[in-house]
Amino acid sequence: MSDPVETLRAFGAAITQGEPAIAADLFAPDATYEEPPAPTLRGRDGLLAFFTDFANRHSDVSFTISRAFADADNTHVAAEWRFAYTRTEDGTRRAYEGISILEFTADGRIASWRGFSALLGW
Repeated sequence: MSDPVETLRAFGAAITQGEPAIAADLFAPDATYEEPPAPTLRGRDGLLAFFTDFANRHSDVSFTISRAFADADNTHVAAEWRFAYTRTEDGTRRAYEGISILEFTADGRIASWRGFSALLGW
């Protein structure tokens, strides 16, 4: 079984490098992605569209994991992170800190992501 924390790190690297297809491929075909209050995204295709749109509209992206813990079965991860980016439209820099709970499939893909974050510096 793969290491779910390394999968999370690979996701961060893909988002940072503007590689939406690589990021989406880390998710199961029927995955869910929740970051309330935004609507829940469902399915790898929906995630690919979201990640592609994000990559097209942002630069100077960073995703840093502060701490991450996997359960003994490598099926769940809890992680604290910092996410930052610049909007290309107007140059606005945003930074968030948050926590996510992830569930993984038997083949090591992300089945669900539920995250909560706060905008820093407002």
